Amino acid sequence: MRRKAFTLIEVIISISLLSIVIITVLKIKENNFFNIDKFKNINSDMELLSIASVYGKNNKDNSHFYLDYLLKDTNDELDKKLKNTKIYIKNEIIDSITIDDKIIIVNETRYSIDKRVNNKIYSFNIE
Repeated sequence: MRRKAFTLIEVIISISLLSIVIITVLKIKENNFFNIDKFKNINSDMELLSIASVYGKNNKDNSHFYLDYLLKDTNDELDKKLKNTKIYIKNEIIDSITIDDKIIIVNETRYSIDKRVNNKIYSFNIE
């Protein structure tokens, strides 16, 4: 005797497997959107730190400042974003080396935004 239709058990199992696959795909999609948003925020913060490191070279002490202080005459949307962005600067002397009566000082300048994103820049001074 040949079967011409699926049994109820086969249909229930196939629907269950299909629902598990769909739930898994939706969860992966949700995680990807979360990671993309997180990457965009980090990328935006790194761009702001780059601006701070280029334009904020006069701030040599351990301090903080807002980016709107550095950049004037920007558009309104950018002004709102810069006004709320507080950049922390920390300078530290890492090492000093004496070679042939010259002192080489290695400085580390750390720029950060609210402990979310850090950017380290190393500089060398010869005295």
